[in-house]
Amino acid sequence: MGAREVFSSDYTGVMLPPIEVITLIALSFSGSSDWWADQPISRDEPPAVKADSWCRNDIDHFILARLEAEGLTPSPEADRRTLIRRATYNLTGLPPNPEAVEAFAANDDPDAYERLIESLLDSPQYGVKWGRHWLDRVRWAETDGYERDRIKPGAWRYRDWVVDAFNDDMPYDRFITLQLAGDEVPDRDFSTMVATGYLHLGIRDDEPTDPETAIYDDLDGMLDTTCRATMAISMGCVRCHDHKRDPIPQADYYRMLSFFRGLKPYRVGYGNAVIPSHYVRQLPLDFGHEDHSAVEDWVTERERLRRETESITRQAVSRKNGQDATADLDDVLELPSHGLVTHLDFEGDPEICEVGHRGHALLIRTVEDSMTIPRPVQDDFTLTIAFRPDEDGRGDGPPRWFLGSGLVDGEVPGIVDDFGMSWYSNGRVTAGVGKPETFMASPPGLSLGEWHVASMTRDRDTGRIQLWVDGELVDEKTGGTQSLTTPDVLAVGRMHPGGNPFPGAIDEVRIHDRVLSPREILALHETSGYGEHARRLVEQHLDEPTVDRFDEICDQRLQLSRPASETAEVLAAIEVGIEAPATHRLPRGNPHAPAELVQPGVPEFLGGESLSVNPTIHNDSTGRRLALAGWIMDPANVRTSRVLVNRLWQHHFGRGIVRTPDEFGVLGLPPTHPRLLDWLAVEVMERDWHLKDMHRLIMNSATYRMASTPSTEALQADPMNDLFSRFDMRRLTAEELRDSLLSVNGTINRTLGGPSIYPSLPDEVLATASRPDQAWGRSSKEEAARRTLYVHLKRSLKMPLLESFDMADSDSACPVRFNTTVPTQALTMLNSDELNQQAARLFERLQKEMNGDPEAMIRRGLALATQRPAHEEDVSTCLEMLSDLESEGLSREEAMHYTCLGMLNLNAFMYID
Repeated sequence: MGAREVFSSDYTGVMLPPIEVITLIALSFSGSSDWWADQPISRDEPPAVKADSWCRNDIDHFILARLEAEGLTPSPEADRRTLIRRATYNLTGLPPNPEAVEAFAANDDPDAYERLIESLLDSPQYGVKWGRHWLDRVRWAETDGYERDRIKPGAWRYRDWVVDAFNDDMPYDRFITLQLAGDEVPDRDFSTMVATGYLHLGIRDDEPTDPETAIYDDLDGMLDTTCRATMAISMGCVRCHDHKRDPIPQADYYRMLSFFRGLKPYRVGYGNAVIPSHYVRQLPLDFGHEDHSAVEDWVTERERLRRETESITRQAVSRKNGQDATADLDDVLELPSHGLVTHLDFEGDPEICEVGHRGHALLIRTVEDSMTIPRPVQDDFTLTIAFRPDEDGRGDGPPRWFLGSGLVDGEVPGIVDDFGMSWYSNGRVTAGVGKPETFMASPPGLSLGEWHVASMTRDRDTGRIQLWVDGELVDEKTGGTQSLTTPDVLAVGRMHPGGNPFPGAIDEVRIHDRVLSPREILALHETSGYGEHARRLVEQHLDEPTVDRFDEICDQRLQLSRPASETAEVLAAIEVGIEAPATHRLPRGNPHAPAELVQPGVPEFLGGESLSVNPTIHNDSTGRRLALAGWIMDPANVRTSRVLVNRLWQHHFGRGIVRTPDEFGVLGLPPTHPRLLDWLAVEVMERDWHLKDMHRLIMNSATYRMASTPSTEALQADPMNDLFSRFDMRRLTAEELRDSLLSVNGTINRTLGGPSIYPSLPDEVLATASRPDQAWGRSSKEEAARRTLYVHLKRSLKMPLLESFDMADSDSACPVRFNTTVPTQALTMLNSDELNQQAARLFERLQKEMNGDPEAMIRRGLALATQRPAHEEDVSTCLEMLSDLESEGLSREEAMHYTCLGMLNLNAFMYID
C-alpha cells in the first residue's frame, strides 16, 4: 500500500494499518512530491452514512463514515450539565457557575445549546483562553532568560493584543500578517506595531560568547517559530545541514531567513544590556491616527511670537545706532556671556566638520571623533549643547544618563561626584548628577536628522537641577548640594571614559559657571532676540508700552509647550532601513565562514519562487516580512489552512487530526481523517479565516457533543480513540486550575489587559533567583486574583502550582501540552501555601453564604467545585471527614478548612469530561 493510498483511505471500509506501518511508508516517501501535506487541497463531498439521523452537520459524516467502516458506533450525547461545563471551559477556560448549569440543564429549548455557544464566544474571557493557545506557540514570556533574565519592555502589550485579536475575531490572515509585518502594512498604527512584538519573544543572552552566532540564534528562533506555527515545517533542522528527511536543502533555510535579515540585530551594549533601540519603540498611543492640528497650532504660535519679538528688537537696534534692520540679530546681539567658561564652536577641520546649528559642527562617526576638554565647573553651572542625532541613542529601562550615547559627560565608574548629559533610546535627552545620583529625562520622540538644543542647570545651594530642550523646561529634580569634583576632564561626543559615542553631529558647546535665567536659555536655544541684551536695548530705546509688550511675548514663549501625545514603550520590529544586509548560506551554521549569497525565496518543495519584495510606503523597511506574510497566507499555500484547522481541532478535542501539530513532514504523524482535514481547510478559507465561525461549526457537531464514556468494542478496536468514537476526558491546564480555584472561592478578578501581576511566591522559590530581592514585584490582593494569563511570566521564576501542572515551557514553542502525573502535584494540591490560601477563601465564602451550617456549606462547596448538584455520597463523605478532623482535636473552622481543601482535590473538580 502506497502513501497516497494510505492517506486517502479513511472511508474505504478497509482497516488502516497500524500507525507504525504508516510512518514507515511515509519515510519511504521522504523527498517525494507525493507527500500528503503538500498536495493541492481538495474538498470532497461529505460521505454517505447509514445512521444519517445522528449527524448534526457535515463534520459528523466524515467521522461516522470511518466508525461505520470499522463496525463501531459513536458514544451517545453527553448530558446537559457535562456539555455546558465542557463548552465553557473550552471557550473561556473558566467553570460555569452552578446556577447557570442548572438553568441550562432545565432548558429543553432545542436552540439553547447554540445560544450557549454564542454567549461564550461573545464573552471577553474567550480571548483570554484562546489567546493562551497562541502564546504557547510563540514562546510567550516577558523576560529574556539566562542569568539576568531582564524584562522585555512593554511585552505585556503584545499579550493584550493577542487577546483583543481573538475577541474581535480578527481574520487569521490579518492576525498572522500583523505579527510578521505590522510595521510594514500600509495602514499601520499603534496596534499593528504592538503585534510585531511577536518577533522578539525569544530568549536572548546578554553575555553571548559569540555575538554573531547569538544574532543568528535569534533569527533562527523567529524563522523556526514562524514556520512551525503557520505551516508545521521544522525549518530549524536545516540551519546547519540539509534536512535529514524532508526535501529542504540548507540554501532554502537561508533564503527564508533572509526575510528577517532587515531587522536590527540584537546586540549587547554597556552594562550587559541588550540595546533597546533595536527592538523597543516609544510610540504615541494615537500613532497612525494622529491629529497634527495641535502641533501645527503650536508651531504657528511659536513662530508668531518669535517674529514679533524680532520685530521689536530690530526697532531697538535701529534706534540705537541706525543698524540695518535686516541684519542677522545673532550677529548684532550678544548671547549670554557672563560666566561663560567654555565655548566650543568647531570652526575647524573640514574633514570632521559640517554645517551646524550656528556655523560649523563636529560630526561624530566613532569614539575617535569625540574630544575631551578641561572640567571648568563643580558647583553652579549651565551646560548647553546643540546636537543633531542621526540614530536613536543607547540605554535601557529608566533613563540614566551614563547608559546613553554621550553628549557631554564626566561619568567615572564607581565615583558618584560627577554629572553628564546624553542621547538616550526612544528619542530622549537624559541628564543627571551624582551625590546622590539624580536623573532627568525629556519626553520621548525627538526627531532624528534635525538640530536640537539642550541645557542642563545646577544650583548647588538648593541641589536643584533642570533640563531644557528646544526652549522648554522638560524636567527638574532636587539632588545633593556637594561639590561635583570628579573627573578633571569632560568628554564631548561620547561617554567618559571611552564609550558610547553620540551618533550624529554636535555644535555650540557652552558651559557657564552660573545658572542662566529662562530667558537666557531661550536665547541660546532659539534666537538671541529673547536674550537679556535684547531686553536692555528695548528698554533703553523704545517706549514703555513696547517694553511691556516685549516682556509679555517672552513670558508667553516660556509658557508655550509643545503638545505632547501620551506615549508607551512597545516591543516592536525595527529595521535597518530599506536595504537589508546580505544573507549567505552558512555551512554548519557558522557565521564566520559564509558561503554563497542567497536571495529571499520560499522552499523548493513549496514552489521555490523568489517573492516580489519592495520597500514599504513608509520608506523605513525592506518590505521582506510583508512579502513573506503574503506568501504564507496565500490560499495557494497548501500548508497554512491545513495547519490552522488541525490546531483548532486539537484545542477542541485534545489532539489534532494530525497528532503532531508542529510537524506535517516525514518526521510527523499522518492525519487520521485527511479528507476531513481538507474539508475544514477549505471551509476556513471560504469563511474568510474567521475562527469564531469554525468554533460554531465544530462545537455544534454531534462529534463534539459525544459523551466521554467508551463502549467495550471501541476500547478494544480503537484504544487511542483515533477514530473519535467518544470525547476524550482531560485534566484542567495549569492556567485553568488556578483560575478555577479563584472562581470557586469567589475572589477571581476578570479584568482584562494591562501590566502583569505578581501573586506572592514562597521565599524558597525567590531564593533561586540571582537577585531574590529584585526578582518579583508586588500586587494588591485584588490584582493578584486576576486570571493566570496576566501573571508576570518570568522565564527563570515560575509559580510552583503552574510549573507542577505542566505550564508551557517558554524557552521554545509548545505545540502540545502534555499531562504528567507526578507526586509533586499531589503535594502541591494538599500542602502548598497557595492551595491552603485558596481553601481558606472558599471556607470564608461558604461560611458567609450558608451562615455557618456545616451540611449546607458542604453542599454548596461541592456544587461550586464540580458545577453540578452535590451527590449524597460525597456529602456523607465530607461530613464524615469533618467529624473525624474534629475528633482529632481541630476546631470546627480548621476542620471545615481542610474539608474545603479536600473538595479542591476531587477528580470532578480537576477533570473535564
